[in-house]
Amino acid sequence: MFLLIVPTGLNILMLVLGLLSASAFVLIVYRMFIRPALMIKADQDSPPPEEGWTYEVLIDDPDRFRQVSVGLLDSDIKLRLQGIREDQLILKFQKERDMEEYEITVQPGTNLFYRPPHGKKIEPLKGTENFESRELIGHPALFRVAASVKNNRPLQYVEFELSTKYVINKIGEEKMMFFFKMSRVFPGVDVNSRSKKGLYMFSRFQVAEDDQDEC
Repeated sequence: MFLLIVPTGLNILMLVLGLLSASAFVLIVYRMFIRPALMIKADQDSPPPEEGWTYEVLIDDPDRFRQVSVGLLDSDIKLRLQGIREDQLILKFQKERDMEEYEITVQPGTNLFYRPPHGKKIEPLKGTENFESRELIGHPALFRVAASVKNNRPLQYVEFELSTKYVINKIGEEKMMFFFKMSRVFPGVDVNSRSKKGLYMFSRFQVAEDDQDEC
């Protein structure tokens, strides 16, 4: 019978490699399974954004492109309101090369109402629209993401205002920043209606008098 004598240094090396392998396995499991589950749980526990909440958009020069989506749970801006659908509104910002100018594309889903910069009325948007960023200066665009519509008028909706202004970034460059502000939730949110999926209901149905005039 032969005795296998393992040097102490090799024992320590194998122990270290074993610990490193176990640590790597735990890290992979956390990043692939545990952290996504915790993020989903946090999203489900979060209430819908409130009026006045603002999503800021600043495009880096190397990218020259940014897309922002508004929807229920899987979009960039999660409204968590029943009746809202995924990617109900998509905004695409394309920067001009070597210029602080942008082309903005509005891609509508179902039940989107839109008033362009310099526009007077807010109307249903069925197809893609484009405008230049300079049109937003002093003339915000308006969007209503509707959960329900009757007679071509939104009954329940979330309203957003898109505006812009010039800011100075960390390296002293003048950049155009966009502000996507939740300006109104009509007729409000029933804060006691949270479902198991983390969705909330709008308040009771009604049509505002000012909405009848605008649409």
